[in-house]
Amino acid sequence: MSSRSRNRVGMRAPMGLALAVFLITAALAADAPQVTEGGAVTVTGTVSTVKASERTVTIKLAEGGEAQYVWSPDTRITGVLTPGARVTIRYVADGNQNRALQITVSRS
Repeated sequence: MSSRSRNRVGMRAPMGLALAVFLITAALAADAPQVTEGGAVTVTGTVSTVKASERTVTIKLAEGGEAQYVWSPDTRITGVLTPGARVTIRYVADGNQNRALQITVSRS
């Protein structure tokens, strides 16, 4: 075996390991809340409850646990909020509330 082919074989394992670490890191980062411009945070989850009279929605977060969000007339809502719907919410923490800036219901 030439030294050139030995170098290729020897490089496969470290490159494969680096690729695996990258893919795992990317998958974990995709489920974590993402901070966007202006301090807004984006989360994804499944709607548990909707209380239209209180303008609140509770979701089961993709990373575990539940959280409640309050919307206002200024909140941009795309789709219909119903229990079981998959949503992405962009929000800011406002005192003791999570104030939704945008709620996007995924099409299933």
